[in-house]
Amino acid sequence: MSQSGLLPPIGMEIPCSSYAVNVPLSVNVLGLVTLDFRGGWKTRIEANISGGLGGVKQKIIGNEWSADSPVLGKVTISQSEIETTPLSLLEVISNSPLVLRDTMFLDWTITIEKPPGGGPPLQLSNTKTARLLKSELRTFPPQGDMYQLQEPIDLAPVGSPGQVVATLLQFPLTVSHNP
Repeated sequence: MSQSGLLPPIGMEIPCSSYAVNVPLSVNVLGLVTLDFRGGWKTRIEANISGGLGGVKQKIIGNEWSADSPVLGKVTISQSEIETTPLSLLEVISNSPLVLRDTMFLDWTITIEKPPGGGPPLQLSNTKTARLLKSELRTFPPQGDMYQLQEPIDLAPVGSPGQVVATLLQFPLTVSHNP
C-alpha cells in the first residue's frame, strides 16, 4: 500500500459488488420505470496522483449490473469503450482523520431485453461519461458505501448519440469490496 499503507499499490485489482434500488429510468414512450440493479465492477490501480494530498488513478476493467422489469424484461448495464473512458480518481481529502473522495468515470452499454414497441433487444449507450461519486470515503476499498450519480445520463441507441430515448435520472449505488 502507498500513502502510509492506506492506498492500494499500482497494479492491484479490486473487485466490488454493488446494488442500486428504486433506480428511476425515464423512457420516452413509457414514462418513468423503477428498477433494482445488482452486479459490480472491478478496477485496477494504474498510477499515483501527485497533486494535492495525493491519491491513485483507477481503470474500470469490468462492470455489469442487471435488473428485471415486468415491462422491459432484463435490463443490463455493462462496460463499454474502456479505452476512451477517463481514469477514475481516488483522492486523499484529509490525512487526519483519513478522508477520501472516489470519483468513478463510467461509459456503458445498456441492453433492454423487451424494448417498448417490440422487436429485438435494444442497445443504448450514454451520451456522455457518467460520474459516480462518494465524497467522504473513510476506508478503501469501500464497504457498504453509497455512491451517487452526479447528473442524469441521457441514453441513445448505440451509434446514434443525438437520438435520446431514455434518461437514467439517479443511480444510488451501494458498493462493497468483494475479495
